[in-house]
Amino acid sequence: MGRISEQIIEQIRSTADIIEVVSGYVQLKKRGRNYFGLCPFHGEKTASFSVSPERQIYKCFGCSVGGGVINFIMEIEGMEFINAVKHLADQYSIELQIDESPGQSKDLITQLFDIHTQTARTFLKNLGTEEGSEVLAHLESRGLTRDTIKKFQLGYSLKQKDALLSAFRKDGVRSDAMKQSGLFIDTKSGYMDRFRGRIMFSISNSAGKIAAFAGRVFESDDPAKYVNSPETPIYNKSKILYGLHETKQIIRTSKTVIVVEGYLDFLQLYQSGIHNIVAISGTAFTDQHALQIKRFCENVHLAYDGDSAGISAAIRAGYVLLRAGLSPLIVNIPNGLDPDDWVKRDGNIPFLQAVENSAKLLPFHFQNYKGDVTSTTGKTAFVNEVLMEIIQIKDPVSRELQGRELSEIVGVSAESIFQSLHNMLEKQKRRQNFQQNNQNLKPKLSDKKQLLENDLIRLCFAENSTIRKFLFDFVKPEWIATELSRKIYEKVYIHLPSANAPKASLIMNELKNDVHRSKLAEIAFDLEKFTPTILSAQDCVIRLEKNWINLHIQSLRDELKNAESMGKDPLSIMKNIEKLQNQKNNISHQYSTNE
Repeated sequence: MGRISEQIIEQIRSTADIIEVVSGYVQLKKRGRNYFGLCPFHGEKTASFSVSPERQIYKCFGCSVGGGVINFIMEIEGMEFINAVKHLADQYSIELQIDESPGQSKDLITQLFDIHTQTARTFLKNLGTEEGSEVLAHLESRGLTRDTIKKFQLGYSLKQKDALLSAFRKDGVRSDAMKQSGLFIDTKSGYMDRFRGRIMFSISNSAGKIAAFAGRVFESDDPAKYVNSPETPIYNKSKILYGLHETKQIIRTSKTVIVVEGYLDFLQLYQSGIHNIVAISGTAFTDQHALQIKRFCENVHLAYDGDSAGISAAIRAGYVLLRAGLSPLIVNIPNGLDPDDWVKRDGNIPFLQAVENSAKLLPFHFQNYKGDVTSTTGKTAFVNEVLMEIIQIKDPVSRELQGRELSEIVGVSAESIFQSLHNMLEKQKRRQNFQQNNQNLKPKLSDKKQLLENDLIRLCFAENSTIRKFLFDFVKPEWIATELSRKIYEKVYIHLPSANAPKASLIMNELKNDVHRSKLAEIAFDLEKFTPTILSAQDCVIRLEKNWINLHIQSLRDELKNAESMGKDPLSIMKNIEKLQNQKNNISHQYSTNE
């Protein structure tokens, strides 16, 4: 794939102020040296998302995500690294020079996006064929204009079992990319197209890059109404909301989103002038969907189909949104209709009026509860069902508000509701404590080791070059017991001899693992509370080596117990133990510096 020089990347890092970038997505308030806001990556009511202008990094102390400005754009926009860099370059008017050297192969992710882009063009082009002309006429009969079809890249997959496969083979596309694209299935007679003879909907990620497809049956007796792309390296159906790439700005501006179930619902509403909408992509509404929405607004109207299945799905989605700290409302769709049919028949005014008069979740659930809520048994069952949802809400204020609303709906005293809620929470807490107590807890020594290794990482960012040079000269990577700390140290190690202290944001961008990046962000946020000295560096190195020696001594002692049965010389093992003991006793004398 094309490469961007490290100089340009560093220019973008230093130019793109993280406070300014994050503020485009999160409302930040200054608190001390840092800025805080509600995390855009998980549901919360109390701000635990922190951004450091000094170190140009972010860290959420609730869900543990963290990184630099490029990492933030990658995460929030669903972009790979190079596209995040391009995004920031455009934002700050930095000219990019991308090296597209001949013979340089594209990485898998880039190839997969290219394949999907080309496939969408092919499907759209197929509407102009004799076979596809009937599909085009059908789409137009459903009220879709050619502009809408082109804008959202609808199309048609030919009935021929290898139409797409043959085209890619002819173009010389890598076989591993074709296999992982999800566009082909492996049969006994070889590979064939996954989508054949179907109306095609292109599914884009929030950055507008096509990541998957959904194929709707057309003039076929195939019992599968829809065939969807499987999960691939570029597609997770539980995270992607159909149409979000096109509607996210109006959603952010209006502070409201309408969620529909189907692609045609979305397209019909969008075409009618309603643009603050998204659709779920062939799956139930998930926690990840809720977090995607929370990035842009808090008010959510669920406009699901007006049948029994649609009502049940809307209620389930409502509780998912409630857990995420959002405000779910449910649109009353006429019985037997979906938004597509309704708007096509009556225009968008009745639909917009229904949105304006949306019902709150709990009253809607009560009204549509399948049990007999007039009986004591039925009412109790309803209360327990709702309370099982409420106890999953982390924010205590939100829990109380929902509890009071439940009390009013069912005509049961608030005291009784809160007592039941308290009992459920206590039962949940006991269950969690039991599970925790039955886990194999790490010995306290492991905790001490982790704290020591955290200190080592902090020392690596010391402004005093003597400290960093000391670490570079004496610390051996094998002394670092945990893989987490070792991976971070390996990245920062090469920067230790430099005249200037390494930047945490730079190291974070080099760490590919989210856990490693999050750990470094956690450590970096405490740097201002940490005063490094050459003495603390010496102490750290001494303790690291002692821990390493102790580990080897213990290993030799275990070996000594079974020496004779394993045919080993006990005397030789005892000499090695003694040698290590002497080494440990003399450690303090080995390290000296001239500060």
